[in-house]
Amino acid sequence: MLKSLLINEKEWEAFFLSEQALTISPKGKFSLNDIHQAFRVLEGAGITGLVDIIPAYESIALIFEGIVHELSDAVDEIQKAIKQVDINEFETNTIEVPVCYKFGLDWEEVEANTALSQKEIIEIHSSGTYTVSMMGFQPGFLYLSGLHEALSCPRKTNPRTKIPAGSVGIGGSQTGIYAMESPGGWQIIGRTPKHFFDVLSNPPIQIRPGDRVRFTPITEQQFTEWED
Repeated sequence: MLKSLLINEKEWEAFFLSEQALTISPKGKFSLNDIHQAFRVLEGAGITGLVDIIPAYESIALIFEGIVHELSDAVDEIQKAIKQVDINEFETNTIEVPVCYKFGLDWEEVEANTALSQKEIIEIHSSGTYTVSMMGFQPGFLYLSGLHEALSCPRKTNPRTKIPAGSVGIGGSQTGIYAMESPGGWQIIGRTPKHFFDVLSNPPIQIRPGDRVRFTPITEQQFTEWED
């Protein structure tokens, strides 16, 4: 069963993800920016019973505190709430992320795959401005779009069982940041001392989908002395 709704004058379709969750997807042509704008509208709407909003590349999941009995009623409630939201009130932030590229674990593979030197890779990687496309896989893991095509690099054939928190990697046409220590298969080219997930903070993740990220090279000493 599907139910239509309008967000920012664009038609979306809603359907059940579970008894306590809905998925909404834009109809027709859309961009990642459409997803991010809809996310911010939903976030600012104060929808009754909504406890989490999870944007992905082509859809948004809406998680509710209780059971959603009727799709039509839930969508009507969402539509009513978002009519009160002005998208022009929202701004994206640009976050400067310090990176010590000396802590890269996969320079040999990345250099071989890109046919570039470590110095060239660092210069290109740190000169870009990236968009937080989505977060997933682990709390606070940032999927960042905007990687220069020259740095595109396949994931590792044999993933590591442990990657340090703060590791900055390349996976295909994206770059990303591991907010927590975990297994993973991205090519690690550096590490940031900046924290992206703190369970004691409210919210625990300060950065949001649609925000921008820029990387700044730092030394090992600066990494050690860094304070968030």
